[in-house]
Amino acid sequence: MTGQQINIKEGYLTIIHEASKILSKKNTLNESLKEILKILYSYWDAPISFMALYDDQTGKLKIVESFGMTKKEASKGIFKKGEGVVGSIFKNEVPAVIYDIKSNPKYLNKTRITKRIGSELVFLGVPIKVGGEKFGVLCTYKEKTRTFSHDDAIKMLSTLATLIGLTKKMYERMEEERKFWQEEKEILLTTISKEAIALNDIIGVSNAISNLKKILLKVAVADSTILITGESGTGKSLIAKTVHKLSPRRDKPFATINCAAIPENLLESELFGYEKGAFTGATSRKRGKFELANGGTLFLDEIGDMPLSLQAKLLNVLQDKEISRLGSELTVPVNVRIIAATNKNIEKLISLGNFREDLYYRLNVIPISVPPLRERREDIPLLIDYFLKKFNKIYKKRISIKKDAIRAMVKYKWGGNIRELENTIERLVIMNDDDIKLNDLPTYIKENTTDTDFQQQDNGLKDVPMTIENIEKQQIQEALKKTGYVKSKTARLLGYTIRQLDYRIKKYGIKIQKL
Repeated sequence: MTGQQINIKEGYLTIIHEASKILSKKNTLNESLKEILKILYSYWDAPISFMALYDDQTGKLKIVESFGMTKKEASKGIFKKGEGVVGSIFKNEVPAVIYDIKSNPKYLNKTRITKRIGSELVFLGVPIKVGGEKFGVLCTYKEKTRTFSHDDAIKMLSTLATLIGLTKKMYERMEEERKFWQEEKEILLTTISKEAIALNDIIGVSNAISNLKKILLKVAVADSTILITGESGTGKSLIAKTVHKLSPRRDKPFATINCAAIPENLLESELFGYEKGAFTGATSRKRGKFELANGGTLFLDEIGDMPLSLQAKLLNVLQDKEISRLGSELTVPVNVRIIAATNKNIEKLISLGNFREDLYYRLNVIPISVPPLRERREDIPLLIDYFLKKFNKIYKKRISIKKDAIRAMVKYKWGGNIRELENTIERLVIMNDDDIKLNDLPTYIKENTTDTDFQQQDNGLKDVPMTIENIEKQQIQEALKKTGYVKSKTARLLGYTIRQLDYRIKKYGIKIQKL
């Protein structure tokens, strides 16, 4: 073999290598095809080339990408099976070489490029196929030279066409999978009830949270007033929103007002609205929260801080289902479900004369108590994971938390409950660029852990990794029930691949029920 032949074959290997790199990139199929045609020009001096792919709907081959051709020329490149050289290559799956493209009757010249090229160009075409599947045809025009060997050229082009065929098949499978998962998503969204979606906002698998979710499902369908009690930071507003989402009023407004954050004179106008001229500065009529929430739900947060004078008015609204704007004698009927919340002991406020007993009984038709975080420690790892993902996304980081840090956080009493935990995780994500370790935690968390209390309420939390696994197992079991034990739907719901889900099902020994 001469040195010149070796160089030619090395050039062919270079073309295949460069094409492989293009096909391995995350381009669209057409972008990849266009780049490959450029490679044939750059490394092989092929001034004109094109790819024609078969369209199942039209039953024809059509040029989808070209190099060295005008748009008008490429647009005319449409061939039936067996029509001309291109159609014959596709139909018979046999390469073709034509030296006399201007006089050969098999060359139909549909693109009309022979008008501007010389007779020195050779036409070469190979089928793009993989196994028994045909996708199209790869064609090039190459200048005749003494060293040109159409046998070697066809071998190189055929190898290139095979790579293109494999890539085309991969793209088709990816598109099929995309459509499949899109359909699965749509089915999942219609299969999973609104109740399940709403309850997913409440994070936790402890008995306390499981019981709370059951209560919410029962009380949401009723229209009675609800009084939510619990320490500050336990998520009382989230509970109120969840009740609204679960209720028949879910498509109506949800309005909220903090009774402790607004001065008494402003609180009244915020609740009931006012007429133009009702007081200095009232230049136009304004609707209050009751009217804005008409048909829906009004959440009165920190109801224990509502002034006595307004408590009487609120009681009248609950009894008569109507309000009067400030500065008006007219009444406006309202249809609003009231959900109130407080972190104070209302019965103690009643004994001190700071809260009306009759209003308390009106509000406390359905009492809901939200447990503090220290009473559901098994939920802490899950909450840590949730907030970590949230703030990693916000601050564009990929930080995780070491096991010893999780253990310390589980043992800490969290006087500020979930709000304190959330703020702590946000601060840790901001301040750290590497994984969060025990030493990264605030001193008060490392030093103020209560081993005695923790051991009394341990419930198997001595081994934090084991706890997380138990939580994950329970999540998978619940998701399987929600989706009727359909693995594809369950994996989509949990954010796993099918393989990841199967691994966990096997790992935890979860039994799949046949419905």
